[in-house]
Amino acid sequence: MNIRDEKFVKAVGERLKEIRIKKSMSQEELANTAEIPTNQIGRIERGEINTTLITMKAIADALSVDVIELFQFKR
Repeated sequence: MNIRDEKFVKAVGERLKEIRIKKSMSQEELANTAEIPTNQIGRIERGEINTTLITMKAIADALSVDVIELFQFKR
């Protein structure tokens, strides 16, 4: 990943964390609801991995938000 991509992945992760906290969910609760490993939520939030769109949809559904909300942040 180049630096531009790394910044984007990190921004998505930060947005995910922001929404999760607003919803008063722990990483474990989100992971269980989305049916993905807890450590994967942490890695996404820290911008360590470029996850799939399918995973992002599962996360959005678990948070009861439209998937587009995970990508709504200032650059």
